Amino acid sequence: MGDAVYGGRNSGEDMRRLLHILFKRSKLLLLSILVLHTLLLPLIMTGCALQPVPFTEAEICITLSDSDAIAAGYNGYSVKLTNIATYRSVSDTTDFQGKVHFTAEEGIYNVEVTGTKTLTTTVTNSGSSKVLTHIEHLRGLKEKVEVLGDAVSDTVPIFISWLGNGFIIKEIYFTGMKTPAGGTYNQDQFVEIYNNSDSLLYADGLTLMEAAHLSSNAIYPYKEYPYDFIAQALYTVPGNGTDHPVKPGGSIVLASLGIDHHKANANSPVDLSKADFEWFDAGKDVDVPEVDNLIRAFCYSFTIWVIHSRGYHAIAIMQPNEPIANFVTNYSTNVPTTSGGTVTRIKVPNSLIIDGVELGPSGSIGSKALPSSIDVSYTYCNGSDIGKSVRRKVLKWENGRAILQDTNNSASDFISNATPKPGLVE
Repeated sequence: MGDAVYGGRNSGEDMRRLLHILFKRSKLLLLSILVLHTLLLPLIMTGCALQPVPFTEAEICITLSDSDAIAAGYNGYSVKLTNIATYRSVSDTTDFQGKVHFTAEEGIYNVEVTGTKTLTTTVTNSGSSKVLTHIEHLRGLKEKVEVLGDAVSDTVPIFISWLGNGFIIKEIYFTGMKTPAGGTYNQDQFVEIYNNSDSLLYADGLTLMEAAHLSSNAIYPYKEYPYDFIAQALYTVPGNGTDHPVKPGGSIVLASLGIDHHKANANSPVDLSKADFEWFDAGKDVDVPEVDNLIRAFCYSFTIWVIHSRGYHAIAIMQPNEPIANFVTNYSTNVPTTSGGTVTRIKVPNSLIIDGVELGPSGSIGSKALPSSIDVSYTYCNGSDIGKSVRRKVLKWENGRAILQDTNNSASDFISNATPKPGLVE
């Protein structure tokens, strides 16, 4: 008959029995609801729009075109597919054929490939060779790849990471050229600095530097400064921060002497009368009033600064966040000489260097002033007085703007023994 509720004198006992019965029945009702929910949930989901997303088999294959990248091989690269709608991603590693297979939800994906490889660069000139070991970062990216249908296949080209996205050294002309009478002529030297970015940059404070170290020496003498570039000459673009704009794809030419050198030496390959600046050593140098002077921030020479015509010193640029006079004071140091004494030089933190080019002699380099993080190898000209320069290669053209190659490997990035072409890109 079920539970009954009795009245009587002991109303407290009756009330307790009533509450006990209600509690038992509420537990049974809750359990029934849970069971019903579990049974109906699949039916509810099936009737909604949340159908399972189909999957597609995708094969991604990397391609290599740069010679250094080809030397790195095809295996061991991380390939990441990221769905641009859901941001879900899948990753795997390429095999020895440069391939990787995925089972991925249908959708539109960005495909990113990254890898780090230990490579060797062999620099050969004048019958001598030097092998340099270095670590390179390679990368590739392909956007909006459709992963739809039964199976898809696509390729992603990868390259050694392009690092230059600001001011870089475009050309260094240091060899000079003999005069018709056979004399030495090196006043036509220049360094051209290029805006390799897609943004307006300002050259104010940009500082041209020459290493104190001779790259022909077998031993690097400044090992107690592992994180510094020991500079013996610093010449700085004047300005208050926005006085000297350089457009994307534009450059500034820094000249030893801003004149048309064809008139001074018929054999000279350059006209520097339109140079933007000249390095000027007051009291000892010729000043061309039509060309602005660089600030002589520091120089080891008591007369005029001349870049070594054999290319024995690395050239670098920086742009400090303080007046150059303060920088020179703060970073001056005494370094040892071969005779046992000391001389004052400027220890520039490598972290401040925007770009650097190791210059070597004709023949095998002895040792480097720049770390591999700035320049893996070096570039050169085959002698002095030959009217040749080292000029950076063009990587590609975008909307009429040249993007110059900068993998921090001068042996790959520069044309050696080039014909000087200040202000021109080709």
